[in-house]
Amino acid sequence: MALSIGDRRLGAILLEQGYVNDLDLQKALVRHAEVGGRLSDILIDSGMVGEKRIARAIEEALGIPLVDLLVITPEPAAVAAISAQTAQTVQAFPFALDGETLRVALADPLSSVAIEALEDDSGLMIEPYQALRDQILWSIATHYPELDLSAPMPAESQGDSAGGGRLGQRLIARGLLNESQLGVALDVQQQTGEPLGNTLVTQGILNEDQLYEVLAEQAGVAFVRNPRDFQPTEDVLGGMLRADALRLQAVPVDEGPQGVVAVASDPRKRDDLAAVLGRPVQLVLAKPRDVEALIERFYPQRGRLGEQMVQQGTLSRAQLREALQVQARGGKVKPLGEVILELGFAKADEIEGALQKQNAGGGRLEDTLVQSGKLSPEMLARSLAAQLGYEFLDPARNPPDAKVALMIPESTARRYLVVPVRFQGESLVIAMKDPRNVFALDDLKLITGREIVPAVMAEKDITRLIERYFGSQDMADLGKRLAAESKSREAKKQEDVDVSALDDNAVVRVVDNLIREAALMEASDIHIEPTETSLRVRYRIDGVLREQNELPRGSAQSILARIKIMGSLDISERRVPQDGRIRFKKGSIDIDLRLSTLPTVYGEKAVMRLLQKASNIPEVEQLGFSEHNFQRYLDVTDKPNGIFLITGPTGSGKSFTSFSTLKRIARPEKNTTTIEDPIEYEIPGIVQSQVNVAAGMTFARALRAFLRQDPDIIFVGEVRDVETAKIATEAALTGHLVLATLHTNDAPGAITRLEEMGVEHFNIAAAVVGVLAQRLVRRVCGECKQSTNADPNVLRRLGLTEAQVSGGNLVRGSGCPRCGGTGYKGRMGIHELMVIDDPLRRAIGAGRTAAEIRDVALAESEMRTLRQDGIEKALQGLTTLEEVLAVTSN
Repeated sequence: MALSIGDRRLGAILLEQGYVNDLDLQKALVRHAEVGGRLSDILIDSGMVGEKRIARAIEEALGIPLVDLLVITPEPAAVAAISAQTAQTVQAFPFALDGETLRVALADPLSSVAIEALEDDSGLMIEPYQALRDQILWSIATHYPELDLSAPMPAESQGDSAGGGRLGQRLIARGLLNESQLGVALDVQQQTGEPLGNTLVTQGILNEDQLYEVLAEQAGVAFVRNPRDFQPTEDVLGGMLRADALRLQAVPVDEGPQGVVAVASDPRKRDDLAAVLGRPVQLVLAKPRDVEALIERFYPQRGRLGEQMVQQGTLSRAQLREALQVQARGGKVKPLGEVILELGFAKADEIEGALQKQNAGGGRLEDTLVQSGKLSPEMLARSLAAQLGYEFLDPARNPPDAKVALMIPESTARRYLVVPVRFQGESLVIAMKDPRNVFALDDLKLITGREIVPAVMAEKDITRLIERYFGSQDMADLGKRLAAESKSREAKKQEDVDVSALDDNAVVRVVDNLIREAALMEASDIHIEPTETSLRVRYRIDGVLREQNELPRGSAQSILARIKIMGSLDISERRVPQDGRIRFKKGSIDIDLRLSTLPTVYGEKAVMRLLQKASNIPEVEQLGFSEHNFQRYLDVTDKPNGIFLITGPTGSGKSFTSFSTLKRIARPEKNTTTIEDPIEYEIPGIVQSQVNVAAGMTFARALRAFLRQDPDIIFVGEVRDVETAKIATEAALTGHLVLATLHTNDAPGAITRLEEMGVEHFNIAAAVVGVLAQRLVRRVCGECKQSTNADPNVLRRLGLTEAQVSGGNLVRGSGCPRCGGTGYKGRMGIHELMVIDDPLRRAIGAGRTAAEIRDVALAESEMRTLRQDGIEKALQGLTTLEEVLAVTSN
């Protein structure tokens, strides 16, 4: 029987990692050719390698995590996504659903047939995991009661199973083992998953005869040191085929009134033998190599193996070694966690915590590290490239050839998140998020007809390339069509837009492309503004508006009508401003936009703000806090009550900081409620309400209602009036934690703003626990940054001397394709954190001015100003002094 692709991969993995040698693997392959089934079952049954060791080898080589189904609480929606029949057939158990991705534990994670069956059944993308077979069978029996199956609950630990414990105690009782040796062996077994007896023999503590004598005693059967004396008749041997003997590692040797006498190496196979023979079985135990000798003696190969396997194309050594294309060059693959640690991207305890979460089904190690903010997506890609020995690709430096990029179908590119980049001789270089995806490599080789050379690229960069090559239309061509359409309408003097025809003309594609490109360029806003001669399009990127290609003036009305339809606005009303919301989902682009229209002298202007998904809101670790501020920020936001204020002008990142903080502190045991205007990000697990002034739902009224809803944490989108300020303060004083935003220039100014709103000094001093003022500065592009000297004029305006910056790492971006020639890529926060301690509380209670409160905070409370924090980050090479000067006043 021919090996499956998955079995060939497994053989290569175990061979390359040294878990089996050539001779043992050849034996297993020969046996597989006759018996069929899974290669792993043959290796496990023959005692060559344990189930857990096979799983760990696959995890290291292919990145498919091993999870413990005994500690996972499966999500009902995940279980319901797969039918009971499919789960039983492919031996797979779904345990978590993340959007359109279903996490499934498989007994055979290398089976492409199983993956495809699960995808067809669920209609979802399958993220494969591994679990031990007995755990999967137990989970299927437990969570699919309609199957009416029974499966015993597996032991919680392979290393401390009841069987292993009983064997160990028997060996100790016979003086063959001591407690210390047993403890060491159990620790080793915990790692490998191999039987305790095999572990003890491997360690040289026992010999095989001693082990099998005790195993036979434990099973209540006889042990035969030399079974060569058996002379079974042809009738007895005829009860089993050679394939049965190989699969069960047993030979029938006699028959009597009590049933068939069979020699076997595993007493657990008694029931299977009885089923095959159709008679009760009296078992005799023998060592594995003695049973193999009996099989070869009584069930000869008859010349069907050896050279004929290769001649028939079942397997070749070249095929086997070629199957594992993702193996590291020149040696055993290191675990990804070890590579990340060596590169200094994360600490040992952070990796350990992520591994524990992965083992409980919480996602892959790398994804967990990225979600926790310990690792950026680009650092992950670089780590993976270093781990596997592949090239890391940056699309700004290594842009794909457009013709090569379109060599694969769009569906394949989106399914596997891959993009062809260039030819390398006769081979094709493919950018991949994870080059260990052997299913993708096989499909790509089949589709392109070329050998595939995997390379690593960050996921977001691959997504952008897919959208750019497959999702976009040629804007120049669309612009011409728009111009022609505009002239045609003007000639016919059509003043009203034919709304019914919009879905079939170029306008729809132009608007879709404008939104798609903005998302790919990580713009925060899209400005579409009619002028006297054209329709002006600008994207706000990293806080700065950038001009895009202009559109024909005559298309303005059509474009605006399309946008208003998407936002459910009144297209016939052009005289008053309107607000709406757009849900845009095309390909892998899935975003919400907040829409605002405004009448101008040349027609309506539209501004669309691109809202991040809640899942994309950064963790607190990714907000750019300095070491000085980070722990102080965590401490103050962990307080059980009080009011914490986040201040800054529009566009300073207050919303991201607020919701990032809420994600951290709003645990399931807390009742968290928000009042916002409008709701920008929908956060699972948080009760969110929106201001509706027309209906009487104001900030103040909502706050009063919240206090009757047994809240623990309250978030106020903005403190705008006296009533809201007073109620928020009272809520903080009565045992609630209140987060709120204010529009003030600095942290001390928030205190005086509350005073101006009519909140008493003593209440402010008692209620406020901290104030965070922040601004956003642009990061220097990592690809084109270079050392620079400080501009004397900038130093003068910042109040710095050359000596004060001489030891710093001042850099400037020279401009490159990655940053659009600006020298900046991305933004980060600079912060002024004022934690209210006793000196500040006394100053606030005494009614001091903002300037006096600032002096106390700087002198006695470890506060650093926005400018000081910005200068420190500029000296670290993260931003520039010019950026700090642009966003701070003192």
